[in-house]
Amino acid sequence: AGSGVALLTVDQTFGTVTDVLMAQSCGNAILDNSTLDALRRWRFKPGSAARVQVPITYTLMGVSY
Repeated sequence: AGSGVALLTVDQTFGTVTDVLMAQSCGNAILDNSTLDALRRWRFKPGSAARVQVPITYTLMGVSY
């Protein structure tokens, strides 16, 4: 469990994510790397945003009966 903030750089012509980094780590390298891998696949409307901050929160879900 943990929370962090990812910072995306978006290509204005194509809307593709050209760079992504963790501005604030989730506190777990595996979660951070999974976050970065997922966000690299995001697409935006061309010209809509050059930089996007994405807050991330992970929670632990236990078994419930």
